[in-house]
Amino acid sequence: MIQPHIKSESYYELSRPEIARAIVGQPKKILEIGCAAGNFKHNIAWDCDYHGVDPSAEAIEKAAHKGITTYHGTYDIVKNLLPDHYFDLVIANDVIEHMEYPSTFLRSIRCKLADNGHIIGSVPNVRYVSNLWNLLLKRDWQYTEAGVLDNTHLRFFTQKSIARTLTEAGFSIDYLKPSGPDKY
Repeated sequence: MIQPHIKSESYYELSRPEIARAIVGQPKKILEIGCAAGNFKHNIAWDCDYHGVDPSAEAIEKAAHKGITTYHGTYDIVKNLLPDHYFDLVIANDVIEHMEYPSTFLRSIRCKLADNGHIIGSVPNVRYVSNLWNLLLKRDWQYTEAGVLDNTHLRFFTQKSIARTLTEAGFSIDYLKPSGPDKY
């Protein structure tokens, strides 16, 4: 995973309520990979044992002040500190595309989930209309500081390819849909 030292502070402050709507029930043991400053936890209105992993020292310090049990580092660095078969929910918002080996990461996450545990999250869709416009008509593939072509992304996904990646890692998919300001 690429270290996020080049990102602006606002990059770590998103709460992602549109993703939180996919949470089923009120999981009691939650692990958030890429928790940043811990703002996704604002979507959790019930008591739970909330853990977060992030490689940014500044962001993880903010998360700790929000009552999150924090682990500083990439998932690969801290995974042995996390209990196996423990978490009811793993949250992976915009992190899988930063992984060198997403399938290996997903198989490892399965070991952290309790029976009947779930994973929710998001990945940018490389088929996003403005991305296709730039590629097909402008013949350009320009990386940016954030967004679909974030310069720290190692992998790119479409809806079909993320579904295939999840299935190949042993997950069954209950819900998969586009999110964000438009559905392209």
